[in-house]
Amino acid sequence: MIPPIPLELVESVQSGDVVAFCGAGLSALGGLPTGSQLARALASRLDDFDGNPDDLTEVSTTYSALRGRHALLSFLLDRVEHVPAAPTGTHRTLCGQPFAAFVSTNWDHFIEQSLSSLGIAHSVVVTDSELPFIRSGSVPVLKIHGTLTRPDTIVVTDRDYYDLFSVQPGIASVLNGYFATKTLLFLGYGLNDPDFKRLYYTLGRRFGPLQRRAYAVQLRPAATAVSVWHEQRLDVIDRDAKDFAAELARATGLPS
Repeated sequence: MIPPIPLELVESVQSGDVVAFCGAGLSALGGLPTGSQLARALASRLDDFDGNPDDLTEVSTTYSALRGRHALLSFLLDRVEHVPAAPTGTHRTLCGQPFAAFVSTNWDHFIEQSLSSLGIAHSVVVTDSELPFIRSGSVPVLKIHGTLTRPDTIVVTDRDYYDLFSVQPGIASVLNGYFATKTLLFLGYGLNDPDFKRLYYTLGRRFGPLQRRAYAVQLRPAATAVSVWHEQRLDVIDRDAKDFAAELARATGLPS
């Protein structure tokens, strides 16, 4: 039998003490292409590409070097913008929970749209310049990898990832604050996802054993991965995002 969602996480959500990190798996629920699908589409346009065709960062880095950044972003945004996609009930259920903030590594607007549909005030932050405009009483939505409507903010190549926190030091400071003071919940990330690992290790390493325990939702995780992440103060919850969202809503008594 699959154990219930940890009581500590449920209580932290109820008290508004959890920051939800939203990865590509949540975007895929709404009908958007996955990173590997985008990577393969890009790689097919490069006759001489001999790297990993499923790695979007690797393919994007090569494509940008050979064809230019404008060509790279034009192709990616066209592939994403012209897909019939929309937030799902899972997005709305998650957004109905009293999270302290959302941190999205997705380019879409599913989180913002879901919050709006529920009448929940929120403040979208894509760059440091927007941090001073977070409204009191609103839920911050940090889009740390950029947003579709602002191509200049998109993070996708190696250089983008390396420069991310130096280019946006204010956002990096806010994220450090979340790692220091909040319970973190990761949704839509694979445990081997380089983006997930980069985020967790880069921001969490300074806190060591005093860091709060974090949680990641992953369907049928490998036992070895669960053990490795447990040592890193992260517990894996064996659920898909849809089932987790519904169960969390029942457990908190705060359905959307």
